[in-house]
Amino acid sequence: MDSSKIRIWNMALGYIGTRNVASENEVTPEAQQCALYWDQARRETLRAFPWNFAQRRIALAERALPAEWAGEYEYAYALPSKCLKLHRVLRQDARPRPLCPVPFRLAHDTSGLLLTTEAAAYADYTLDVDNVSLWDDAFSGLLARRLACLIAVPLLKNNTQKVQELEQLYRAAIPAAQEACASEEQARPVEDAWILARGHNL
Repeated sequence: MDSSKIRIWNMALGYIGTRNVASENEVTPEAQQCALYWDQARRETLRAFPWNFAQRRIALAERALPAEWAGEYEYAYALPSKCLKLHRVLRQDARPRPLCPVPFRLAHDTSGLLLTTEAAAYADYTLDVDNVSLWDDAFSGLLARRLACLIAVPLLKNNTQKVQELEQLYRAAIPAAQEACASEEQARPVEDAWILARGHNL
């Protein structure tokens, strides 16, 4: 039994005002609903913001470009394993081009494709991190609030007022959690496009 996972379950149940659980295997409505909505709540919270602990960069594996996209894109790549959200595509030296972003789109075959005009591309993405020990407190707290929103309807039945209060509690907590995560990163300064162009002409 993962005590950290149970702690988040009980935080969610505390927001709702129901009894706590001691184990994932309890045959109680509270434990059953937490187990049912746990993965959905985790994925939704991970996708809500590029949390530092879940960010990855990877060289993409090239796939055959489908014929129907050949006139618009030049390359196709397999999506990274356990990719929840793709943030940007980078050129071969893995340096981002914020002044001239690489165009891409997602398509679907049996496993998903990334289509772009960039050769030997890298990608920045959010990984589906299910190891609770890797999460920070800001994420865990927001996840508990999201889980509370999802399980409140089946546990509270017709108490729509409480459900709305939980949604407001979740949304109110988002900015602070995101700010805490963003404060752990210092973005590199980006040179002005006019200066870059002028430098090339010197």
